[in-house]
Amino acid sequence: MSLPNGHGGWGVATSNSAVFVGTYPTANVHRWDLRSGDVTTFGRLGEEEFVFALALGPGHHLYAGTYPGGKVYELDDATGTIRDLGSPLPSATYVRALAADPDHRVIHVGTGCPARLLTLNPATNETHELPIPELAREDFVYALAVTDDLIAIGTEPGGLLVVLDRRTPDQYHVIETHERTIDAIAVDGHVVWCTGRPSGSLFRYDTGQLERVWSPLPGQETRSLTVDTDGISGISGGGQSWRWSAKSATVIDLGQQGLPAHVEPPQSVCTLQDEVLVGGNFGLCVHQPPERSMRRYVVDGEPKAMVSTGDAAYLALYPGAAICRYDRETRTVSRVGKIGGLSNRPRDIAWSLDHDLVLVVTRNQYGHRGGALAVVTPATDTIERYDDLLGDHALACLALPPSGRTVIIGSETIADGLQSLSRNAMIAGFDLVERQLLWTWQPLDDVTQYTSLAWHRNLLYGVTQDGRLFAVTPETQQLVAQGHVDASEPGRLLSVDDRLYLATEDAVLQINADLSTSTILTGLAGEWHNAPQLAADPTTGHLYTCGRAAHVDLQSASAS
Repeated sequence: MSLPNGHGGWGVATSNSAVFVGTYPTANVHRWDLRSGDVTTFGRLGEEEFVFALALGPGHHLYAGTYPGGKVYELDDATGTIRDLGSPLPSATYVRALAADPDHRVIHVGTGCPARLLTLNPATNETHELPIPELAREDFVYALAVTDDLIAIGTEPGGLLVVLDRRTPDQYHVIETHERTIDAIAVDGHVVWCTGRPSGSLFRYDTGQLERVWSPLPGQETRSLTVDTDGISGISGGGQSWRWSAKSATVIDLGQQGLPAHVEPPQSVCTLQDEVLVGGNFGLCVHQPPERSMRRYVVDGEPKAMVSTGDAAYLALYPGAAICRYDRETRTVSRVGKIGGLSNRPRDIAWSLDHDLVLVVTRNQYGHRGGALAVVTPATDTIERYDDLLGDHALACLALPPSGRTVIIGSETIADGLQSLSRNAMIAGFDLVERQLLWTWQPLDDVTQYTSLAWHRNLLYGVTQDGRLFAVTPETQQLVAQGHVDASEPGRLLSVDDRLYLATEDAVLQINADLSTSTILTGLAGEWHNAPQLAADPTTGHLYTCGRAAHVDLQSASAS
């Protein structure tokens, strides 16, 4: 069933007659009637962007947890009305997990940044926090299940399973799973089942003992977990269904059963010889344009940035900041390693031909400011990490000069799960030989993010989150020219065949010498879930980007 809108869905709840799905990038809730097949939409939940959790309540009531307001909404399935219950924890930006109490009087709420467990009474809007001191070092209550007897929660990034016996609410058990994230929880009597990442394992917890039962899909995220009398079933983020019982264990690839094998939405793009790679949600699509064919690979996250090294492509994955390699000859994706530390969200990637190094810049995990530069050596598969080069700034983009040993890095003052600290982002030079920071500079005022940097005609060009274009000489720290691009989502710059291009959500623009722009392609409606990106075929100079449709400006295209 195709839903009316949304890039994807996180929150799902089911009744005997309907399936409810909460979507993003705008927070809508859709109702699929299993009897008639009709789909109706409740409407957008305020100004929220994600519905991360849905839970059925008493009568015809449904509850939704959202981001970035960290709110709970009550939806009446009988009347279609929506009631904003506000934020149960005003300091939180995420309501990441919800569960209705079996007696239907309260809703249990798991928040993110900070991680807290609360109850909310929809009738009175009263909230109460269940004090669990161990949550102080966690970022998310990521998963939650409630029965008459137990409350079970899972956390990120410590991968804790916390089980509360409701008969003695002041006593609880904290179980170290040695995972990063507890994705999903299901309870059967006094047995708690859960799945953890990055191992992708299924765990069973009973009478104080934790048992790793099975690892159906290593590296994969479990989006749904259900238990019945015969076994336990899960759905992965990569599009697989699996089931375990005492007698058997099976995995089914839903793509082979008719699930559309496309990327939704695009995260990154790069070329590797005659192939074009598009990274998406737990997937990598490899296109061969001459043949109009495509292969899809399941990967352990979202490839936020990719780069070609000539015979292979390196992928930087979120969450967890893992590095993978796609080998064109063997048509395989393999894991190189993790950047480690607090790094979580890869922001940009580049390959230094002179030094044969892959460089990745990152933003730290939720609730933590800062970011790192990772240096990957393809010859040895080693990863070296340089933490917080620019203090509490995350590292957002980078550019390598045509020759030399200095990489230029652009920062951002944005932190996941926290308010932006300031508006004084900077650019910096880092020596790849001595491995040290050389200088920092603020070429522009009032910048929260340098979205992209690129060397072009011996100048460093850049674009900011608010659409300012600029050209500088970083060696002398001189601002050469300034301009502006009229785009709600300026993306990546790319220098190809003596021309400079910029990708946006809707268009491909050429940047002229005076920093004016010419439209090469428009009407893309790319629906990127990352900064819009471009890639070029090094042999033909052909450009590639993503979109649902396009209109070519023939005059500009022929001139280019």
